[in-house]
Amino acid sequence: MSSESDDEQSRAPSGPPAHASRPLPRFSRIAAWAGGAAAVIAIGVGTSALIRLPGDTASGPRTFDAITVESAPTAVLPLSEPEILELLDRRPEYGPLSDPARRAGCLAGLGYPASTQILGAREITVNGHPGVLLLIPDTPAGNVIALAVAPHCSSADTGLLADTTVRRP
Repeated sequence: MSSESDDEQSRAPSGPPAHASRPLPRFSRIAAWAGGAAAVIAIGVGTSALIRLPGDTASGPRTFDAITVESAPTAVLPLSEPEILELLDRRPEYGPLSDPARRAGCLAGLGYPASTQILGAREITVNGHPGVLLLIPDTPAGNVIALAVAPHCSSADTGLLADTTVRRP
């Protein structure tokens, strides 16, 4: 039995278990104290900043200029009324809208029947954007509607750049 008791004594743990908490090394303790002190100082500085009275601030109603976002300038056709009316005497230059089916889709997207007669057309640039100017008859006789549309005009996306109504002389 003495051998059994010797085995039990040799298996008995000596000291604290290996997974037990050990004291922090000296550097870690100093770092912990420094971090704690920094947190206390930050709380003190933040509290004093919040307690101080704020300086004079302008109060009162705001103007719409301060809260309104400016929109893009209104697109205007780069042609005068006489220049637009001159297109009635020329052969239409459809450019990218030379395909009749595509033109019909564009007109449908703009809210006009696909069978609408186009009186004149020309490629133009409106506010730096390429487009095609289409002239169609207006309901009151004697007027012409000028529509500047993007070259990719379709029934889904007309890309209307500008429009105006011109009275025939």
